[in-house]
Amino acid sequence: MDPDVTHSPVFSRERLEIPNLFASYRIGDYPHAGLRLPPWKMTGTQAILVNAYDLLANRRTQRVAAEIQKSGKLQEHVAFDCPLMLDSGGFNFQKHADISINPLDVLNLGIDFGVDVSVVLDHPFLPKSVDKEISSRWENTLDNTRIMFDEFTSRNGDLPNGFQLMPVLHGHDDKTLERCRDEIVNIWGGDPPIIGIGSLAPLARNGSKKEVIKILCKARQLFPDAHIHCFSLGSALLMLFAFYCGADTVDSQTWILSAAFKNAQLPGFPWTRFSDRERAKDEKKYEETRLRFAGRLLQLIDEEGFAIKDWDKGKHRDIHNETDALSYLDYLEDRDGKNHIHRRACHNLYAFNFEANRARQAKKEGELEAFIASRLKSTVYRKTFDYAVEQVQSSTAKG
Repeated sequence: MDPDVTHSPVFSRERLEIPNLFASYRIGDYPHAGLRLPPWKMTGTQAILVNAYDLLANRRTQRVAAEIQKSGKLQEHVAFDCPLMLDSGGFNFQKHADISINPLDVLNLGIDFGVDVSVVLDHPFLPKSVDKEISSRWENTLDNTRIMFDEFTSRNGDLPNGFQLMPVLHGHDDKTLERCRDEIVNIWGGDPPIIGIGSLAPLARNGSKKEVIKILCKARQLFPDAHIHCFSLGSALLMLFAFYCGADTVDSQTWILSAAFKNAQLPGFPWTRFSDRERAKDEKKYEETRLRFAGRLLQLIDEEGFAIKDWDKGKHRDIHNETDALSYLDYLEDRDGKNHIHRRACHNLYAFNFEANRARQAKKEGELEAFIASRLKSTVYRKTFDYAVEQVQSSTAKG
């Protein structure tokens, strides 16, 4: 893909800037999971991913899903007019041998709601899956791909403006990835304009980040002109690896899930848990962590324009010194007897979007590698990024 392209040609209705983040949103998280108001505009969010499983088969979201389907207005429910991706929900069956939802139900849901991209119902596998299981799951994905693509093409253009169907590539080695690519291309009759990369999240969680890097580089080599979306590679640090290795967009639900566990993140800084329990373990170490976090926050505000807000009202909050920064941490913590999931979630989502925006700027200026290197130099990922640079250079030479 041309490195100078800053807008995705796939999202024709909305000129989505790339690289970018889709904020993964579980139906009903507002107000049932601690969100006090929709966080999108005040956090700089440009795109949202929702899950078809939540709309079709999730008992937890059944009532809300029924209301959405009755109204037919998914955009209205999420309270944001933006590029919208409908994930199939296949990851819910990662630990199950069978898939209980229907691929045509998933496709029709996306068409009825007029989303920008509807994802093929795939059947992901875990890193240590045996060959027989990988083959079986890929055949499930392939069958669903054919079914959904045939229905997609049979509509003869009678689809929402700009609607796209996204196939998903799976594999943890070159041979599997190449075979999957060939089978997708055979169904599409050529390279699809947009492709998703699945089965990566378990690898990243289990510490196999070098494997994730190799897969992403190979995917970009196999689909040089496609819009590549990387599923669930979600932190302000990990998304940078995805962007560097060729992904145009990523999605993450970590912004809110981590908030429930009292975690907060800053660009170029690791996830940090702020809670009375952490304080009780080692109060001196805890205060040192708070001071480092406050120092990094002040640096980002002074040098890069990081903008803190009152996340309850969406208004700017002034941070001028260490005392202000520590007061903001108190605001994020459970210091007044309340569990501030909302505040931490908004903070995290803003940090993610801020970092995606900085990556876009750096890419446009031809400085993406230098920018990411500066972000990771003081983290545990520094040597991993050196490996990513080697892989990207090798992949470019082969391409």
